[in-house]
Amino acid sequence: MRKILYIAAALVAIALTACNKDWGPDAHGNDLCGISLRFQQAAPTAFQTKADVIGPVTEDDLIDRLDVFVYRGTDTTLFDHKSYVNASGVDLAAIDTKYYDVQGTYFYFFAIANLDGATADYFAQLSKNQITSYYGGLIPLEAGNFRSHRPIMGGAASVQLGNYSYYSSQPGDKTASITLYRYVARFEIEKITADFDSADLMNSDVIVKGIVWTNVANALRPLQYFPSPNTVESGGPVFGSRSTYFPEQEFGNMEYPDGYRYYQANENHHGWVSLQENYNLVQYGATGALAADFPYIYNNNWKLEKDVLNVDAPGYMRDATTHFFTGETGRVCSSTNPSQSHVLNVNKEFYIFPISRNSYATSMCSNFDGQDDSIKMVIVVEINGKTYYYPYRALYVQPNSRYLVHNITLKGIGSEYSNFYVKKFSATLGPMSVGQWQELEVDNIDMGYKDYDGNEIY
Repeated sequence: MRKILYIAAALVAIALTACNKDWGPDAHGNDLCGISLRFQQAAPTAFQTKADVIGPVTEDDLIDRLDVFVYRGTDTTLFDHKSYVNASGVDLAAIDTKYYDVQGTYFYFFAIANLDGATADYFAQLSKNQITSYYGGLIPLEAGNFRSHRPIMGGAASVQLGNYSYYSSQPGDKTASITLYRYVARFEIEKITADFDSADLMNSDVIVKGIVWTNVANALRPLQYFPSPNTVESGGPVFGSRSTYFPEQEFGNMEYPDGYRYYQANENHHGWVSLQENYNLVQYGATGALAADFPYIYNNNWKLEKDVLNVDAPGYMRDATTHFFTGETGRVCSSTNPSQSHVLNVNKEFYIFPISRNSYATSMCSNFDGQDDSIKMVIVVEINGKTYYYPYRALYVQPNSRYLVHNITLKGIGSEYSNFYVKKFSATLGPMSVGQWQELEVDNIDMGYKDYDGNEIY
C-alpha cells in the first residue's frame, strides 16, 4: 500500500517595519536601528501510514525554558544570552526582546527551548565556532535534556540592520520571527499483528515481550551552521543539509513530495564517528555534571552475541525508547486457545533523536561483522519458549516529525541476534551420482600399551 506523507513546513521570516526610535533606553541616537525578536513553534510534520492519532500531542509543546544566544557581526564571542524560565510554560507571544546597533551590522540569533540550565550555561561560554563544532557544540541528552514531553527545540535567524539590508533600500527597524523546530522524532505505534506465513507458527505460543529502540543517541549537535546573512531560513541551520532520497531506504518507505529530506539533526555522526566510544566536553570548558564521559549511544546492541538484548538507557530516555509487556498481556498466538486474538493493541508513543549513519536499506547481514550500529526498532517475541528479535532499521528518520504506525505484522521467524538478521543464501544442486566403494583393509589395532612416542594408548 502506498504510504502518504504530509508536510507542514514553517519558514523563518524576516519582516520589515518602519524605523522606530521610541523603543526605550536602548536607543541612543538617530543613527541606530533595531531588531525585535518574535517566536513561534513549528507544527510537527506528520509522516504516516494512516491518519490515526494515538495519545495527545499538545503535551509535547510546553516550553518551560527558552535560551536565546546572540552573536553580532564578525565577532566570535557571544554578544548576549537571555533565558526565559516558567515551569508552567513560557509564553512565546509575550517575549519582546530588542537589540540596537548601527546600520549595516549583522545579528545572528540561535534559540533553544527546554535546555537544561547547566547545558545552557555551557553553551553561553562557547565561541561562535565552537557552538557549531561537532564536539564542542554537543548537548549531552542524559544530562537533563531528554525529559518527558519537553523535547529540545531549536531555531535560528539572521538580520542586517538598516539600508544595507538585502530586503530594503531604506533604513528600517526589523522583526526576526524565529520558528522553533523539535529535534526529536515521535513514533506512535497502534498495534502488532501476527500473520505468520507458516500455519505452525500461527498455532504456536507466541508472546510479544517488548518494543525497544536500540542504538539511540545520547548526543545532539543543535546548530549545524549559522544562517547565511540576509536569508530566509527554514530548518537548515538546526537540522543540517538536505539531500535527495530513496524511498525504499526511509523508515516505513516514506515518500517525500518535494524530493528532499534532511540528513539528520546529528549529521556528523554519518559514518566517521565510532558510536562505541565516549565524548567529553571538558576541553571546551564544561564543568560540574557536564565534566564527564558520556556514551554516544544507549541501548547499544552492536555486535552482541546471540540471545542478548542490552537496555541501559537511563531515566526518561529509557521510558521513551522501551515498552515491555508483562505476563500474558503480549500474547498474539496460542497452541491451546483457537480463539486467541492475533492482534496486540500497543497504543504507545516512543521518542528518539535521529542519527545519520552509513547504512543500507536492509537489516540482514551475511556475517556477524557485517552489522551496523544504526538506530533500530526491535520487536522482542517469545515463540514456544524461545526469544527471537525482529530488528527494523530506522534509516533517515526526520526530526520534528510524528510517525503514525498503524500496524506492525509478524510474518516469519525472528533473529537470534538483537541487532541484525543472518542472511540466508540459496544454491542450486547439480546432478547426483553414487560412486563405487573403496576397499580399505585394517590388519590389526593394538590397544593397551605405549605407542612409539611413549604415550599410553587404550
